[in-house]
Amino acid sequence: MVIIYNCQLTEPPSSIHCFRDVTLFAQIFLNADNVLKCPKGTRSSYWKWIKNFGAHDFVAELIKDDDEQTGITVGFEKSNIIVDRLDEVNYGMVIENLKKYITYEF
Repeated sequence: MVIIYNCQLTEPPSSIHCFRDVTLFAQIFLNADNVLKCPKGTRSSYWKWIKNFGAHDFVAELIKDDDEQTGITVGFEKSNIIVDRLDEVNYGMVIENLKKYITYEF
């Protein structure tokens, strides 16, 4: 299973540490590949950003917005899980929703 995150969920007001926690949980407990979807020309900037905070460990790939990739999407709009930020208040809800999506796929 692939989980596709909007890259803006790694920047403030989101918590980069909560992003790392969600991707860790998804990879270890849900056996999912985490993908970060970025606007064209920004992948290297986002890679450097998440790497500087140690949040890159559980990200399998960075893709462009126009790349085709199927999976569960987490982001602002037109996503399976809609959140405007990823922080201490809502990351538990995101994990619970990911567990529900993964469970329904089996």
